[in-house]
Parts: sequence; structure tokens; C-alpha cells
Amino acid sequence: MSTSWRTATARAVRYLTDPRRRMPVILISLAALGLIAFGVFATISGPPPQQQAVVYFDPAATVAQKAAARTACPSVGQAIQLPPDRNNLAINRAYPLRYDVAKASTQDRAAVYACVSRQPGVVGMSQETQGQ
Repeated sequence: MSTSWRTATARAVRYLTDPRRRMPVILISLAALGLIAFGVFATISGPPPQQQAVVYFDPAATVAQKAAARTACPSVGQAIQLPPDRNNLAINRAYPLRYDVAKASTQDRAAVYACVSRQPGVVGMSQETQGQ
């Protein structure tokens, strides 16, 4: 370590251990420990993250092609096809086919990816993790 670093560290330690600053230092330290403890607790006890595989269709894909892909590629093992959304949002019209793959094995995911990639109008698929 260089001397300037040691000098700065020594000055900081003296500043923080000064009896006049004891209460604010203790309160700030307790607040920091509380935030860290809360973060650990929230991470451990929170709900597990959702993992979805989303099918991307060509913008020119028809509604019939999207419906055919949904019918041709049902759930495989723990890769569960999610039901179509009932609202008429643009995002749900663009990505109407999704799978819950949180508990799916690698083989289940591969089977779904292989089936979906053979369907006309499909551009690709991506996996997203939400809620973490």
C-alpha cells in the first residue's frame, strides 16, 4: 500500500471512531445491516422466478399459422404450454404462444424447441426469467 492510502485510511478510522460521532456511525451501520438482512430474506423467501419460453413469429405470419403452431406443439413433460391470453393487447397478439419451462428438463425444452422450429411462420424462440 502507498503511504497516501494508509494515511487516508487512518484518517477515516479516526473520524469514524471519534466519540462525538459514535451514535450516527452505529445507526448507519445498523441500517446497512438491516438492508442487507432484508435483501437476503427477500431473495430466499420470495416466490421462485418464472421462466417462460416465448415463440417469435414472423410479422407476416397469419392467425391460422399461429393457431396451427399452438395445436401442433402441445405441452411436453414439464414444459407446459400456457393458455392464450383473453385480452386483445398487441403484445399478446404478437407473442401468442408461450411455455412455462421453470420445471422442465433439458429434454422437455429441446422437444418443444424442435417442434416449434418446424412450424411455418416461426422465426425463433427465447427464454425469459421474470420475478427475480
